[in-house]
Amino acid sequence: MFGESEATGKSASIKEIILKYLAHFPLFIISLMVCLGAGILYVRYTAPKFKATTLILVKGSQGSQGGSKDIIGTALTGQLQGNLNNELIALRGRSLMTRVVSKNGFNISYYYQGDILKTDIYNDAPFRFIPQSIVDSNNTFSVVIRSLDSQGGTVEYGTKKDLKKVAFRWNEPITATGMTFILAKHADQFNKSSEYIVDWKPVWMTTNELASNTSVAILSEKTSIISIELLTENLKRGKDVLNSLVYEYNLADIEDRNIITQNTIRFIDDRLGIVSGELNGVESSMQNFQGSEDIVDIGTQQGQAFGNSNAASQGLQGLYVQQSVAKMITSYFTNPDNGDKLVPSTMGLNDPTLGALIGQYNQLEAQRQKEAAFTTKNSITLKDLNNQIDDVKSSILEALQNVNKNLRLQESSLQQQNNQYRQFLTSVPRKTRAMQDIKRKQSITEGLYLYLLQKREESAITSTSANVSNYKQIDPASGYGPVEPNASNIYMYSGLLGILLPLGFVFLRDMLNDRISSRDDITKRVPTPVLGDIGHAKTKVAGLVVSGRDIISEQFRIIRTNLALLKNKNKQVILVTSSASGEGKSFISTNLAGVLAIPGKRVALLEFDLRKPGILKDLQVNPDIKGITNFLKGQTDDLSDLYMTLEDTPTLHIYPSGPIPANPGDLLISERVAEFFERLKEQYDYIVVDTAPLGLVSDAFMLGEFSDISIFVVRQRVTLKKQVDFLSDIFKTKKLINIGVILNDVKTGGKYGYYGYGGGYGYENYKEMKKNRKKYSIT
Repeated sequence: MFGESEATGKSASIKEIILKYLAHFPLFIISLMVCLGAGILYVRYTAPKFKATTLILVKGSQGSQGGSKDIIGTALTGQLQGNLNNELIALRGRSLMTRVVSKNGFNISYYYQGDILKTDIYNDAPFRFIPQSIVDSNNTFSVVIRSLDSQGGTVEYGTKKDLKKVAFRWNEPITATGMTFILAKHADQFNKSSEYIVDWKPVWMTTNELASNTSVAILSEKTSIISIELLTENLKRGKDVLNSLVYEYNLADIEDRNIITQNTIRFIDDRLGIVSGELNGVESSMQNFQGSEDIVDIGTQQGQAFGNSNAASQGLQGLYVQQSVAKMITSYFTNPDNGDKLVPSTMGLNDPTLGALIGQYNQLEAQRQKEAAFTTKNSITLKDLNNQIDDVKSSILEALQNVNKNLRLQESSLQQQNNQYRQFLTSVPRKTRAMQDIKRKQSITEGLYLYLLQKREESAITSTSANVSNYKQIDPASGYGPVEPNASNIYMYSGLLGILLPLGFVFLRDMLNDRISSRDDITKRVPTPVLGDIGHAKTKVAGLVVSGRDIISEQFRIIRTNLALLKNKNKQVILVTSSASGEGKSFISTNLAGVLAIPGKRVALLEFDLRKPGILKDLQVNPDIKGITNFLKGQTDDLSDLYMTLEDTPTLHIYPSGPIPANPGDLLISERVAEFFERLKEQYDYIVVDTAPLGLVSDAFMLGEFSDISIFVVRQRVTLKKQVDFLSDIFKTKKLINIGVILNDVKTGGKYGYYGYGGGYGYENYKEMKKNRKKYSIT
């Protein structure tokens, strides 16, 4: 068996990669010349473009910070509340550019027609194109002006197939393709040979063109300056467009601020009327509330009510004391035990009648007590005194009743007054809160009214200075260029493209290549050794070519050496096959047998491709002779009748296939095959078997049981990668043993030649090799 396979998956060296691409050096030269030529033509015949630029200072913006905190003040002064991004969007807007184009007539372009280029001359044209009426404003219009003089010239319009020429005079209407226009003279001298082109485009179309070529950006994060750049074919035209753009932007800002100011004044007047009515309503509510609640000064009234309530409470306390005294006196008189006793004083009762009656009672009681000491109980004097006392006592009780009644009336009156005072005091918080609410609303309404009056005066003052914009153009637009086409960049990119295109072509071709290109394509797919490589020849090479010292001969000798270095002991029978026809299987078999026979070894070359034999054909020998099929059919047993030899290599015996049989497969399974190989092994040192491709028929598998080594021929750029994958399956299933691979027709390097080996070792003998092919003689 073979030893371990060579290392697989090696990446190509830098030299190999370079040589692979250098092999297409003419393609690189052609691509580079074409791309550079295209770049030169583009630079030569492309109209140059310039860049116009200007700067705008945004005075009302402080980065992303807001302006005034006063809403109406902000509305009046127009201070910006957003950031600079809002300004960028506004400057990029189509509406602003439409305004610029329509006002300045930038949709009319003047060109000078040179030999090849058409140059934008803007206002340097010796005339002006003035449209009068337009039938279809959505279509472009173009005329050619020729043969100009002081009187007029010629106008050409229409298509090349239907070209119309009209003579015109200055400042007279001209009608062409649905448009009426006037050409006004703008110069005193004319070149009759000059040709001018006037293009009229719809405003929206020119707007889109200018907007697409305009870039707006913030100059720096630390400033509120906006940079505007315009790419244009005419620098003067570009400057005018930018200056007009800034002017219209300032004018639009002033108009907006004037509208805002007018709307603000109108709004303030409307609000003043509403607020004035609300203020009158609040004041009426205050008046009605004070009238309905009897409020003059709620603080003073609250103090008086509190004092009166305290006084009424004290009066009630005194009345309660007097009622108690009256009750005590009444109880004293109604108590029988106190009939002969003096009555205490009135004890604070403020009734003079009661006090006089009690005093009279006490006098009579004292007199009775004095008389009782000197008279009898039934004396007339004592009886008279008793009667007087009883009368006074009755008067006292009646007076006490009147006092009690009077005290109750006073109590009721004071209690009612006290309740009124307390009720007023209880209602004071509610009335105070209601008063505060009314006063607060009155204060707010008055403040708003005064604020609106102030802002109305401010708006009147602001309206006088509304013609100052929030934006300022720092300097008039300037320009430089041309910036396009950038010749150095175009030449550089053209050169790179000229190199990248063939690089990409070669790389893509390799990526899409499904055929074997190198050893790596084999070793990555099947773990078998590559015994050697056979280089590519510029002309077709066939037959035996190993007798000389050319590079192919040396390569076959290397393969012979590699076979000798194999570890397996038996190397006598070598089976040579491939995946399909046309891969050089017969050529490899013939020359492998020849290089084995050169040292004097006896070698048998068997043309066992019984279906399509090719060895004799390559040797330019008539194939209609006896051969292997005759032996297998039993038509002969003498092997010496079957082979032929070459004059230069007598030890090489070539066994032709013989007549092509109708059933090659049946012959290969006959017992005569084994007998044939046994007899050959006894006579020869090596037996090289050229068999049919195993990718098409099974002949190679049938002969595999008689072989010691199986060689699979792979042809570069011909054998498919999937066919090598098929060989991997054969290796794994061991349908053939000791498999080795020979890579045939190898083409590498920067030019066609043989594979490696010092850049053409032995190449000087290539012609000699071709001559040797003519010297083959069959014996």
